[in-house]
Amino acid sequence: QSSTSFDWLAYTAPSMAIVSLMFTVAAGGRSILAERQWGTLPRLLVTPSTPLQVLAGKALGIFLTGTAQLTILITASWLLFRIQWGDWTAVAILVASLAAAATGWGLLLAAFARSVGEAGAAGNALALIFAAAAGNFIPRMNLPEWLQTASFISPNAWGLEGFTLLSQGGKLLDILPFIFGLLLMGAALMLIATYVFRRQYR
Repeated sequence: QSSTSFDWLAYTAPSMAIVSLMFTVAAGGRSILAERQWGTLPRLLVTPSTPLQVLAGKALGIFLTGTAQLTILITASWLLFRIQWGDWTAVAILVASLAAAATGWGLLLAAFARSVGEAGAAGNALALIFAAAAGNFIPRMNLPEWLQTASFISPNAWGLEGFTLLSQGGKLLDILPFIFGLLLMGAALMLIATYVFRRQYR
């Protein structure tokens, strides 16, 4: 793709929104560990609520925060810079799917980290590695093909590919593979995190 046809602003907006999302969900994961450290989480677990219900509530909070953040950034970029995101229904579904997958990574960090500091360091490192590998800092087309493929372990790659396709005129049907990929990722990570949490709080 030539430099004259490549829209840097249209590419950068979703890229930076996704990077910001990953830092946000990492912070959400740290908040779970902070509650454990402060003793809030153990107190919640002695209520009639099950560990699964408590974790689901935490996950919902992270998901809603991530969704709201993406929505605000997308809306602001459209209003201020007239960035064309494409089919708004498809954008909304992609945003929710992306937030779900990112939430899964946040929960996984919280499940395996032993302290708030460890979760913070791991979360920041993961966010930067995912961003670099997925092409959030430079166009994906300029990355080695093997790295483009490997980066699909991250929500960043799935989300960026979906947003790029929509900005080029794609419709909901065109991005279904990316939506399913994100939802599958989120579900798998949440199941793993739930299993680890249940073992910790038996």
